[in-house]
Parts: sequence; C-alpha cells; structure tokens
Amino acid sequence: MKQHLLQVFLYELRRNLRRKGFLFTTFGIPLLAYVLFFGYQIITNLSSQDKPAADPAQEILGSDQFRTLQKAGYVDLSGLFPRPDEQLGQILTAYSDETAAAAMNTGEIDVYYVISADYLETGDVTLVMPRFSLGQTTDAPIRRLVLNYLAREVDQDLFNRLLNPANIQEINLQRDSTGETASNFDTDFVVVYVFALALMLSVFITNGYLMQTIIEEKETRLIEILISGMRPTQLLAGKIVALGLLGLLQIVVWVAALLLLANIATGNAIPVLASIANISLPLDKVLILLLYFIFGYLFFAGAYGMVSAISTSMQEGPQFAVIFTLPAVIPLYFLAIFIESPDAALPTILSLFPVMSPLAMVMRISITTVPIAQILLSLVLLIALDVLMIWMAGRLFRVNTLLAGQTPKLKDIPRLLRG
Repeated sequence: MKQHLLQVFLYELRRNLRRKGFLFTTFGIPLLAYVLFFGYQIITNLSSQDKPAADPAQEILGSDQFRTLQKAGYVDLSGLFPRPDEQLGQILTAYSDETAAAAMNTGEIDVYYVISADYLETGDVTLVMPRFSLGQTTDAPIRRLVLNYLAREVDQDLFNRLLNPANIQEINLQRDSTGETASNFDTDFVVVYVFALALMLSVFITNGYLMQTIIEEKETRLIEILISGMRPTQLLAGKIVALGLLGLLQIVVWVAALLLLANIATGNAIPVLASIANISLPLDKVLILLLYFIFGYLFFAGAYGMVSAISTSMQEGPQFAVIFTLPAVIPLYFLAIFIESPDAALPTILSLFPVMSPLAMVMRISITTVPIAQILLSLVLLIALDVLMIWMAGRLFRVNTLLAGQTPKLKDIPRLLRG
C-alpha cells in the first residue's frame, strides 16, 4: 500500500510541477507584482523630475483632482478682512459687492464669496458662482483668509493644535480584554485579507488540479487501469498529499515574496505595503494558521474528490464544486464585523462551523487572541469533517458504474455511498 501511495505521490508531484498554470500562479504572479512595483517607481520618479514648480493655488486648495477654481474674489461686509496676504492674493482678490459681480461676469474671477456683516456671531459666508460647478465648490480660500487674520498673533504650536485638536488612538476592549491592543482598521484589514486570500486561493487552485486530473483520467479511461492495480483510497490519498504539498509551497512563496516586497517598499507612499511590512505574528499563531491550512485543504480535497467521482467532464465538475466553495467564503462577507468585533457571536459561530472555520478562524487569529478551547473545538470538528469527506470520496471511487461515463442523480448518491 505504501509503495502504491508513494508512486502516485511522486507522479502527481512531477506532473503538476511541470504545469505551466501552476508555475505561473506560484512564481509568475509574485514576479509580476515586482515588475509592476518597480515600473510604478520608475514612472513616479520620472514624473517628479518633470513636475513644475509648486502652484500656490494647489497649496491653498489642496490636491483634489476635481478642483477647477483658479481665481476667486470676496466681498467683506464685516470689515474684518480688508486684503489677503501675498500668497493668497494670487488667487483671492477683495471687491465691493458690485465690482465682484462684474468681475465674475467678465471672466476675471470664477466665483466670489460674500462674508456676512455678523460673521463672528454666525460664521455665514455665501458662495456666488455663475453656474453650479462641483469642482469650484470649496471654502479653502476663505478659510485661509480667516485663519490668517484671526490667528495671526497666536503661537504656532497652539495654532497647529487648534487645527488638529486630538490624535485619537482606539483601544477596542472587545478585541483584547487587556486593553493593550491598538485598533488600526487599515493594518487589520490587510492582515486578514492577505492570510485569508492566500489560504483560499492556494486551496482552491490545488484542489482544482486534483479535480482536473481525476476527471481527465476518467475521460481517458486511465483510472480503470490504475484502480485495477491499487485501491481507490491509495490513488486518492497520493494525489491529495502531493497537491497539498504543492499548495503549501505556493503559500510559502507568496508570503515570502509579499513580505520582501513590503520591506523594499518601506518609505514609499504605498500604505498597503507599509502595513504588510509592520505585520508581526507570533510563532504559535503561525503554527495554528498552518494547521488550518492543512485541515482546510483536506476538507476541500475530499469535497473535490467527491465532485470528481460524480462528474464526467470539466464542465460539470466546477458547477458541483460551487456547493462547497460558496459556503466556505461566507466569512469574507462579514469582514468588517470580524475586524471590529472578532469575539462577537457571529465570528465565533462561523469559526467553529467546520466548512467555514478554515477561513473564519484564520481571520480571527490574525487580529485577536482566540481562546484555546475554541481553537481545539474548531479543529476537532474540522478533522471529523475531513475524515467524513475523504471516506465518502473513497466510497464513491469504488463504484464501478461511475467509470462508465454515467452521471448519477443526487438521490442516487446515498445508495452509491452504501456501495
């Protein structure tokens, strides 16, 4: 038995290592990411060299790409702001009420502001424009004018604090009862998304190859020859172990390439990569993630093995596989809940339910400390489901009628499982 299993394992390993699709997804995708990153850096550097001198209007209005305001005027009915400073004066001009309207009508200015006589009490400012334009709807010039006058004698540090009163750091006690875990939605999202996406992509890709090889062998009748010399469970086990090892190789290559790219990109204005560079997971969490990859892979291997046994072509196989893949990715629909409250009822239930636990528990473990009892219960349920799925796949492989190109009906599957 061990000899047959080893033969199947080595054959599938060599076969899939020669697949162009596997080589591209494993090594080509990280290489493409590096090409895009360095290409982006080259284009950015060339653009910065050709960038013209700073435009005062852009400094005042900000870098919003929708801003089309070039020149503006204002009418000060309060008498508090007689004229703008030199820099602001390049885009903002003081007018009386009548001359401002005339200047706008002749195209000298795009819009003008009317500061009310009781501005200090009400803060009312009216924006007048010839026609509505979202790109010209901004209060930046008048805000700058008001700040220049009302805060001209204020200490610079005090002035900066008035503009930005507080830098708030959220400590979410629902995530960590010690109160020591700072919440950072951007970093948490990246951590969860990277691990979850890598796990599920690798599992789906490798088990897709498993289904493809079995259906190809059924279509060519090769599987009849193989089963005549070994047990169906030996054939299935050899394929599962080989493709599981290749899936683990994909995970290692992707994560290593991503972390290396993130370290290279440190200091560049790419927030996502900067967040990845700051990811730090303890060794015990990494080992738990590895366990969920292995047992999650075994579940899908059994499921795809069952699908392969009842499918007669690659057109039918993926349609049946949706029955298992759709429930497995349900936790992604509740990603915000997992990040904000990973220990709430819904994330906890999903992380214990075997079909969804490979993804749901990975999402929880990545951002919070999950009780060991929940992890053990989740793994026990997942392993039990793995054993059931692989047993059912093996039973279906023993049914000789499936090798004759007949697709069983759903009502026939229980009878086939009984042999």
